[in-house]
Amino acid sequence: MSVLLVTGAAGGLGRALVERFTADGWLVAASARRDGEFAADAGDSGAIATVVGRVVERFGRLDLVVANAAELRLAHVEQHPLEDWWAIVRTNLSGPFYLARAAAPHLAEAWGAIVFVSSEWGITGWPLASAYAASKAGLIGLTKALARELAPRVRVNAIAPGVIDSPQLSVDAAAAGIGLDEMKRRYAETAPLGRIATPAEIAATVAFLASPEAGYFTGQVLQPNGGTTMA
Repeated sequence: MSVLLVTGAAGGLGRALVERFTADGWLVAASARRDGEFAADAGDSGAIATVVGRVVERFGRLDLVVANAAELRLAHVEQHPLEDWWAIVRTNLSGPFYLARAAAPHLAEAWGAIVFVSSEWGITGWPLASAYAASKAGLIGLTKALARELAPRVRVNAIAPGVIDSPQLSVDAAAAGIGLDEMKRRYAETAPLGRIATPAEIAATVAFLASPEAGYFTGQVLQPNGGTTMA
């Protein structure tokens, strides 16, 4: 059976990824910050290396890693605390690099794959999200660099989803000074499809990139966003 290690497994998209890949017959190592056999701080290089080793020891192989752990804090650039900048970069950009570095030898042995979870904001930018957008844009650059470096044995792709119906939206709502339902409504209005994404829809995009049908995809950034960007 194929083996997946996913970080950020406690969040809305993380849970959807665990559910989707489990239903597809994968063995799933779900890594979150605090709880479970594979608990780790995604921004700690030593902890991530330990978790990767534990997964390979437990299951005997590693076929796919999904770097999903993310940090979002919103503030105007003039008031953005420097510690917030570094916390966001640590989780959103350094963490995926640490995961890829630790997993690459095992993935190469299995002819496996890496999927980085970037963001639409990493492509378009977004007000009050300078650190988050910059970290997610950097993740796209990392995707393309590693796709060239690790080919042909490891495929590396990213997704840059639009707004997802997840608990993380509470950060957006608080920054806007509105309720969560109103935040969802406003974001839905920006998409031609008239709604925000479900976590299951985004998990399905990752499942495609992990599948044999995506065997000729590497260095690509898929954008499931309801039409908010069209390229």
